[in-house]
Amino acid sequence: MQKIVKEKQQDNENYAVNALNLCKKARALIRIRKPKEAEPMLISALELSPKNPYVLVALGDAKRMQRQFTTAAKYYQRCLEADPLNPFAMSGLGDAYRGTNNLESAIDIWTQALDAYPENYLVMTRLADALTKKGNFTAARKIYEKSITLNPDDPFALSGLGNLYIRLKAFDLAGPLLEKLVVKQPKNPRAIGALANFFRRQEDFLNAKDLFEQILEIDPRNVYAMDGLADCARGNKEYEKAKQLWEKAMINGMNPAIAKTRIADACLQMKQFAQARHYYDQVLSVSEDKFALLGQLRLIETEPGEKRNKVIEAAEILNRLFALDPSDDRTLNEFKVFRTRYPEIDDYVQP
Repeated sequence: MQKIVKEKQQDNENYAVNALNLCKKARALIRIRKPKEAEPMLISALELSPKNPYVLVALGDAKRMQRQFTTAAKYYQRCLEADPLNPFAMSGLGDAYRGTNNLESAIDIWTQALDAYPENYLVMTRLADALTKKGNFTAARKIYEKSITLNPDDPFALSGLGNLYIRLKAFDLAGPLLEKLVVKQPKNPRAIGALANFFRRQEDFLNAKDLFEQILEIDPRNVYAMDGLADCARGNKEYEKAKQLWEKAMINGMNPAIAKTRIADACLQMKQFAQARHYYDQVLSVSEDKFALLGQLRLIETEPGEKRNKVIEAAEILNRLFALDPSDDRTLNEFKVFRTRYPEIDDYVQP
């Protein structure tokens, strides 16, 4: 009996070793971004060692790299059933949740991971990014700042905290972080873009323009840089140039609703009223877009027209805006502006 037990233990050990060897080979493929080639090896490894955390995490990573987030989550969860505090599974599960836009679950698992491993700065930046997206800037800031103290050169923390400082208009704090990020990653379009956005938000369009152009030298089809250049042109009141840049960005993949609304805004600044209306109408034919509706309000206010028609058309648009969000500050402010100029609009609109 003891001999049988010993042989069984030896078999299990051999299976585990073979599974580990397969997993190492698969990991090498994953590192060079070949998850499909790695997957058959990992499946074979899992058959040899069904509860092996190393194999389960690797399978989760392979699926996540192929954007199969739901399947990836299942492998990470299986790993956590066998190894409840596995840091790689916790981190990966959060990534999988984020991939399905389930930020609440991502925040929950990353919070648990930090409770278990308080100095895991890779999880810190993930959690802080998610909290920023949810609008919890205070909590995100604390986590980013702690991450920076643990790893001062971490590009994700430098970028995340720098961009958060920009949102908070703490430009004196944002600048040094984003400049350091570009020094560390001088050819990274995202790093350069973060610094360009820093200058753009302060209306330093000259420095922002130079940086956006650097991005396009590295990546000629970078839509973020095209949009940034267009915004710099708009800031310099070069509306025709801005319009052309947004048209180019749209061709290269920029969100059509955003691009067309910005093109319409530029047309409005140039008093090209028919073109502005054309682009706003195109956006609104697809969906009730808040910014296209607000643009149409500015168009009504600016273009020549009979007063009664202006009031009726503005009332219709304001009612559509209130239907989207009756408490929106921008909508309420636009209503006040129109009511000041056209008091009779009260007869048509009830905010």
